[in-house]
Amino acid sequence: MPYIPFYSVCPQTAMEETKAITIQDTNNEFGLPQGQYYFTELFCDECDCRRVLLQVYLGQEIVATIGYGWDKLSFYKKEFLVLGEKEIISFKGPSLDIYQTQSKSSNKIFNMYKKLLFSDKGYLDRIEKHYLQFRKVLEHYT
Repeated sequence: MPYIPFYSVCPQTAMEETKAITIQDTNNEFGLPQGQYYFTELFCDECDCRRVLLQVYLGQEIVATIGYGWDKLSFYKKEFLVLGEKEIISFKGPSLDIYQTQSKSSNKIFNMYKKLLFSDKGYLDRIEKHYLQFRKVLEHYT
């Protein structure tokens, strides 16, 4: 499943709607370094897996990759029969993506994501909207 950046397919929307969290305080509740954390969306261009990979950048470095699948667990069990139970469960809801390299800060970034973004229904709805926009553009070219 090759995931490609949303901005490569829908650059204008991505430029206007990519989420960023700025950490200004050196002594913050997440224990993260100061800076701007960008949550760049990637979607699969081969299947309708109904999930996003969020590559989190601090500067030019990817510091975490979070997977988020919004469909029911039964969908992922049916769609990914060849995977083990643990892998399938990781596709539903948010998790640090088990197939991507993570940094020493990944768990802290994941905790920040869960507290500030995963609790934001508007943000989660926007990810699904981006996914549908992404799929529509791909269908146009295939």
